[in-house]
Amino acid sequence: MPREPLDVFYDGACPLCVAAARSWREGEQAGLLCLRPLQGDLPPGAPDRSLLSREIHAHGPSGWLSGARALLAVYRRLPGPGAAAMALALRLGIAVGVADPLYRLLARHRSHLPALARLRRPR
Repeated sequence: MPREPLDVFYDGACPLCVAAARSWREGEQAGLLCLRPLQGDLPPGAPDRSLLSREIHAHGPSGWLSGARALLAVYRRLPGPGAAAMALALRLGIAVGVADPLYRLLARHRSHLPALARLRRPR
């Protein structure tokens, strides 16, 4: 099990990103993740804020990760069968070349996704 927490940089102004970060709080409480909204201070040597705002980024002992690979690093650290299943799906998706393009598509349109969820919600 990793000893050093993985720093996870997400858009704190994006409802979808905030919801994802909220679902990872267990990992933060266990000292496995350090969730950091982009609207806060960035560490020295961090990529440009405009680059960080395009997709999720993570920083750990092996350096900077982005997109699907950053998500994989997050889910590999989280406990439970759901996180293990998500990590496996991401690993397979990266291996066959679909995870990164799919993630980029979702990230590009993330501001519209919460609105779509509200439309589908029964009243």
